[in-house]
Amino acid sequence: MKRDAEELLKELCPDLPITKSSKEWIERSEKVIAKTTQSRDIYPVVDHTQGEGPWIYDLKGNQYLDMTAGVAVRALGFRSSAIRDFEQRIQNYLREIPGQDFDVVPQTLLAERLIGLTPGDFEKEVFFTTSGGRAVESAVKSLMDTRHRHRFVAFRPAFHGRTGYALALTASKHAHRDFFPQGLDVVRGPYPYCFRCPFKQHEADCSLECLDYLRDSIECEGIDLAGIFVEPICGEGGFLPAPIKWLKALRKLADDYETPIVSDEIQSGLGRTGKWWAIEHADVVPDYICTAKALGGGFPFGACIGPKPLYTDFSRHSETFGAEPYVALISLSVLRTIERDRLLENAENRGVQLLAGLRDIQENSKIIGDVRGRGLMCAVEIVTDRESNAIDPKRRDEVVANCVKREKLWVLGAGRNAVRFLAPLNITVEQIDLALERFAKAVNRVK
Repeated sequence: MKRDAEELLKELCPDLPITKSSKEWIERSEKVIAKTTQSRDIYPVVDHTQGEGPWIYDLKGNQYLDMTAGVAVRALGFRSSAIRDFEQRIQNYLREIPGQDFDVVPQTLLAERLIGLTPGDFEKEVFFTTSGGRAVESAVKSLMDTRHRHRFVAFRPAFHGRTGYALALTASKHAHRDFFPQGLDVVRGPYPYCFRCPFKQHEADCSLECLDYLRDSIECEGIDLAGIFVEPICGEGGFLPAPIKWLKALRKLADDYETPIVSDEIQSGLGRTGKWWAIEHADVVPDYICTAKALGGGFPFGACIGPKPLYTDFSRHSETFGAEPYVALISLSVLRTIERDRLLENAENRGVQLLAGLRDIQENSKIIGDVRGRGLMCAVEIVTDRESNAIDPKRRDEVVANCVKREKLWVLGAGRNAVRFLAPLNITVEQIDLALERFAKAVNRVK
């Protein structure tokens, strides 16, 4: 950590010690910060004063190649020059105007821009939030308000958030839901986890028994549906890309029950897969899109985009800090940079490179059962061996630890036994090659 940063912290907290040891900071964090998702056994304390693009540092000055992009938040990497330069231009603009109480120009332009980027030729509206979970909550409340129904369809595994209504739609690990009462009536079907199909089918000749199962469940449990929530790529559940024909068939099922589809694009949207929205790979038009993460360029920001009107009256839903003008301008800058620098194309090409490299590593490894993904949203599934393909969370955690601690490759797990890759959209050929080299070494260390 830089000296001027230490002095700043001492100025702000004169009665608290400012230590230099990562170990000491971890011990202090464990005493005062509630447990969330981080593993302090694997990840060191990050130096908040430096880092750029896909590079971050710990307090000892070790450099890491980051393949998480802040869990898909930083589409342009850390301290993007495009965002930094733009922030200098707007540093004196007002920030504190609550966009749901007062109209401001930037949020209107951003809403128009997002509507123009989403598929579907129908009138739409945008509701701005400060997170992905809140974007999902906004869609749930919109559907209940306008359709006067309260039964939803969601999948297993799925992750839509940990708050209220979003939690009821989530089903990716029991820790999210244990002992929390559920706020929605949810008909649940199996997500198309093709590598571990419960119906013993193969993707190439699959007859979509999983959707037949869902249809039967709807007929048994209730056809009075408010909406269907789906991730085009199941994120926290293991980075599972839904087959194109499955998404098309899901659209037909929704139409049969005259039910809107909500595409959860919080991780997969805004160029992550080489298109603005992952569902576009199937040429499927959803009724709603929920997005967040990359939308704010590093600031907490989300949006629900759906059919007009989203709500039937004033004050049916609101959020104080949604679409403050400063953050809306940052978001417009991110969208423009993605477009101007042709980052959709780069995400597609670098994704092909990454998947090909991961499959090469798989050929020489006994513990990689599956490699999957679209664009720069990729994962490998770690197994005990490729004969049994048995789920092996322990070996997955060992691979992640090897990546971070030994190879200085910053990665995260996903699902029960997958390792996820979420490189920034402007990642280079050379950086992908380096990530593959380091990942191969981390995998080969596992016995």
